[in-house]
Amino acid sequence: MTQKLKILGTYTPEHEGPFCTREGAPVEVKIRDGRGVYAVYGYIGDEQSISAWTVDGKIIYDSKTQSPYDLMNAEEVPQPREFWVNEYSWGFGPLMPSFQKAIQEKDLCRYIRTIHVREVLPGEGE
Repeated sequence: MTQKLKILGTYTPEHEGPFCTREGAPVEVKIRDGRGVYAVYGYIGDEQSISAWTVDGKIIYDSKTQSPYDLMNAEEVPQPREFWVNEYSWGFGPLMPSFQKAIQEKDLCRYIRTIHVREVLPGEGE
């Protein structure tokens, strides 16, 4: 399951996380109380090098314009889980991440069907 983030607003030190860039890439904040102009440090997505932001979340000091890399407060958006499972005369097989994988892994002996399962989140279908 991938993590989806919803932007709540510009970075504030009081927000405990999660965080993302203005363009929506997740940010793993490592330091929030650094010294100097760039006091916030973290990793954008899967990048190997650390990025730095000002205390108000700007990637470029004294910038009057917004950058796609500015730091933003975010919250996780629940995502439904989805999987496939093969049904047999003796019961059910293991959960599979895709229909193709379920079909590929099916045991033809006593196979009945492949079932698609999607989690229903609170508030859906009401």
